[in-house]
Amino acid sequence: MRLFILRLLLGTALVAGISACDNEPEFNLPPITQDGSNTLGFKANGKVWVNYGDMCYNFTCEDNYVEGRLHRNADRTYSLIVRAEYNYKFKDEKRYISQSFSFSANNVSKPGTYTLTPAQNDMATMVADMNQNDFYHLVKNSQITLHITRLDTVNHIVSGQFEGVLDHYSNASKTMAITDGRFDTKLTYSR
Repeated sequence: MRLFILRLLLGTALVAGISACDNEPEFNLPPITQDGSNTLGFKANGKVWVNYGDMCYNFTCEDNYVEGRLHRNADRTYSLIVRAEYNYKFKDEKRYISQSFSFSANNVSKPGTYTLTPAQNDMATMVADMNQNDFYHLVKNSQITLHITRLDTVNHIVSGQFEGVLDHYSNASKTMAITDGRFDTKLTYSR
């Protein structure tokens, strides 16, 4: 009987130890909305990526947020810039994930479909792992298709969907397929 109780206690401790392991959270894509809900998500080579975690600096932390900005260029055209962060610190505090995603689309003035390419000086970047120099960006033949569904300068909201392919910064054989992309955020302005 003692052996049975000992095995039961060891088994319980093992299961508790396994469940206490700190794995990266699993995410679902945010719903497609148009109300400024501070969301950005997509699948990066099939894995869900969303704005998540805290950004900490100078003794303060704040939730990661999506930034949507309409920038007025010198030639009086507008560029839409959207960016978000994903940061996660594991319980053991020895591992840390810090990723970011952003795009900038030139000549955006209303809802519609835009094709972002390097030839048009558009930009898209995904930092998958800063420590490993794992960067993807819009170069060569890569492109992002952007569907702006709401660009509301009265209520200050920008929403849309996107998809495409980014090339690796230094390894020409690696690409990042971006699928099911969506964002919905408040809109700010700059010159």
